[in-house]
Amino acid sequence: MVDYKEGIKKEVAEIKFLIHDLRVERFINEVLHYHVTVNTDLEIYSVDQAQVLHGEDLQELKDKAVGMRRAYQDYSNAVKNFSPDKTVLVTGKRYIEAIHDICELILNPLWGRIDRVLSFLPRDSHSYQSRSHYRNCIRWIGGVQYRIQGFLDERDDKVLHEPFDVAAELDDFTHNVVVGYVIEKSNARVELRVDRLDAAVLEGNRHRFRRMYFNLVMNSVDAMAHRRVGMVRVGLTVEGDDVVLRVRDNGVGMSAERIRELMTDKESLDGELHSLGFVFVRQTVADFGGQLAIESKPGEGTAVTVRIPRVVDAPPPPPRPSPWERFNIKWGDDGLLPLPVSSGTDTPLPAVRHSANGAGEKRYGELVLQDYRGSEADHPGSIFHIAVTEDDRVELFTHRPYERHWNITHEDLSPVYYQATVRGRLEDDEEKRPVLILKAPQSMPEYFELKGVPGTERTAERFVQMVHDEYVRVARKLVATGLSAQTPVFMTDAARLFPDKPEVFQQEPIPLALLAGQEVLR
Repeated sequence: MVDYKEGIKKEVAEIKFLIHDLRVERFINEVLHYHVTVNTDLEIYSVDQAQVLHGEDLQELKDKAVGMRRAYQDYSNAVKNFSPDKTVLVTGKRYIEAIHDICELILNPLWGRIDRVLSFLPRDSHSYQSRSHYRNCIRWIGGVQYRIQGFLDERDDKVLHEPFDVAAELDDFTHNVVVGYVIEKSNARVELRVDRLDAAVLEGNRHRFRRMYFNLVMNSVDAMAHRRVGMVRVGLTVEGDDVVLRVRDNGVGMSAERIRELMTDKESLDGELHSLGFVFVRQTVADFGGQLAIESKPGEGTAVTVRIPRVVDAPPPPPRPSPWERFNIKWGDDGLLPLPVSSGTDTPLPAVRHSANGAGEKRYGELVLQDYRGSEADHPGSIFHIAVTEDDRVELFTHRPYERHWNITHEDLSPVYYQATVRGRLEDDEEKRPVLILKAPQSMPEYFELKGVPGTERTAERFVQMVHDEYVRVARKLVATGLSAQTPVFMTDAARLFPDKPEVFQQEPIPLALLAGQEVLR
């Protein structure tokens, strides 16, 4: 029998599981960096009084961050040096308390005063422009604080076993926390798609269920660490008397031997700081009386399936308020921070018909290339949105270069349309040559709305056909207006959008000319 399922070994294991799951230090560092940027902007724009007040808040955060890092070092040393279980337990609890303390500080609306401070700064300041990144970090830190509180409640035997609407739980957790984590952890290279969430009632520890789900997403994101573009797909379906959660990715995949390792209990967790996530997943699935399966091959991605008995015919519990309501910064609601206007345009451009040499219209490809060449970032690049109609008109085009001091996202670039358009980036490959990354529209409803598709025609099949054609039209437009036809291209959803030519689209990158040369379906 493994030694971490009862007694003090179990307490130590639970501490290790939680610390492994929190993934918080990077986000605290990002918050710290953001507030340093805010203080710099306040100095640049001579907002002296606000700078003094904000500087005091910033120093308090720095002091707590130092204490948190020291606490982690003590815990890490205790684990790696095989210290007695009581020592690991004490140092682990001290580290968790330090994290909880710094999360409470950051989430306190009286600390940082970011909404008031930003009201003194112009929209083109780095602080103002990068606030969606800050919001993602705040949401994640709010999630960390919530998970720590759930852990403390579990330790104190508070509401361990309860019925819950699993679809509502996953929707809330995904929207408010997991999406932000995926964006920030992957530098916006990986997207999270929710295919469907069927309503159903489970009974058990919902805090552990959320953490189990997050571990599966974390593993998928980690599997795509070296990909230019990746996709994690999540689905929750009712199948008979079971709820089936599937998390799939197009990452590196794994061997049969690695799958066996993940599905086999470790004899001990002594000295172990890493490789804890799947141990927790297995235990949680077992606690719910469920089954776990992994399908994967090297180079072909991974699909994890969790099958759990549901409470049949049970009405869903009353909806509970989202614990993230108080963590979401509602930019613009108080009149101080209206939505930003991007450096491009978020309104449709005049209709200009496509011509073979791009004459009479904006040089879209050249603009993307100019942004890339003019970027002053350490890793130069450019970012853009583009929408091309069926008659080859560009109805929306927004663009800008990567900035020196902050990582611009598509949401920063176009807050209104970023989920409804084809999104692109042009950036360096390993040999400092430009490569193009194209991402499919993220929201099917918003894409159909932008394109004016009648409600009766809004099907998944129509979405696939339209995005297939738009990828082709975008490629043609970029080539015709100045981007090299030999530019290497990576795409999201290539296998799904071009299923008839797997030999072509499974070997990314492909030349832009090859994409431009495909036939449109409609």
